[in-house]
Amino acid sequence: MEVYLKDLANQIEKARRIAASVRLPVSFVKRPAKVLFCGMGGSAISGDILGTIAQSHSSIHWTVNRTSRLPEWVDSKTVVILSSYSGNTHEVESVLKQAIARKANFLVVASGGRLAEEAVKRKFPFFQLPQGYPPRFAIGYNTFSLLFLFMRYGWFSVSKKEISEVIMTVRAFPAARARVLARKLFRKNIVIYGGGLMQSVAMRWRTQFAENAKTLASCEALPEMFHHEIEGWMFPAFKIRRSVAVFLTDRNEPSWLLKKKKVAIQAIRESGAQVLELKAKGNECLSRIFSMVMLGDWTSCELAKLNRVDPMSICVIDRIKKAVKDIA
Repeated sequence: MEVYLKDLANQIEKARRIAASVRLPVSFVKRPAKVLFCGMGGSAISGDILGTIAQSHSSIHWTVNRTSRLPEWVDSKTVVILSSYSGNTHEVESVLKQAIARKANFLVVASGGRLAEEAVKRKFPFFQLPQGYPPRFAIGYNTFSLLFLFMRYGWFSVSKKEISEVIMTVRAFPAARARVLARKLFRKNIVIYGGGLMQSVAMRWRTQFAENAKTLASCEALPEMFHHEIEGWMFPAFKIRRSVAVFLTDRNEPSWLLKKKKVAIQAIRESGAQVLELKAKGNECLSRIFSMVMLGDWTSCELAKLNRVDPMSICVIDRIKKAVKDIA
């Protein structure tokens, strides 16, 4: 597992070369107004992160689709990104069939499988990812291969300085910090909160805790939780006493958010739960996002050790996939 945790900088460098090999056809929309990123599980989280980056680095309207249906608003000015590391995700294949009929612009991201075969056959722009990774640990390839292409075509304005900083950031492994954090979360009910740049990271933490540590966790966005979930920190009392609220904190949060969060944290502590505030590191957006992505990934694997489970095993997911293996 550690080999995947330490591979992120390498993935970013290789993603640059993958993006350089992709050329958009002359018929491709020159400057899309909308992007629909379609994926599931580990292949979808990159869409959430790119959507977060788009909010400050692009004018494109970005939507992540975790269903098997193509929204009616998809048109000739929309780029549909089909992301499936295995290339055999039923939900993404279903969207592909609908999008072909809609004559949408495509980008296909996969390491192989039926989706890759279809992309080659129909000559769609295709990002061929290296094989052999668990999809959830191919986040560097999935995110940055697309990001570098978008930078080249002027869809995203991300500086070389920002790319250099994120590579430097992900080369600093948070092993010691993750071990300490995992011990605090061991055998606890975990609730993760994050807003702004940290919203997609909170979701990443939840999914990594589930797949790697076999641990249920929940996540909610800030400031959304101030309007409903904060009232739920009362019952059931036995669960509250065994809970830890994890706040993923970014720099430059507005004063009103800090004040609301302070009150919320105090209320959660008064209920008998623990609260942890974890701060993102780095100056630019990408570094702050991926410093916390890495911390969550490493912590999930440390928690797996404490739970005495194999973080690579996904037995139930495999059972679910097997149930529909022969369904076209």
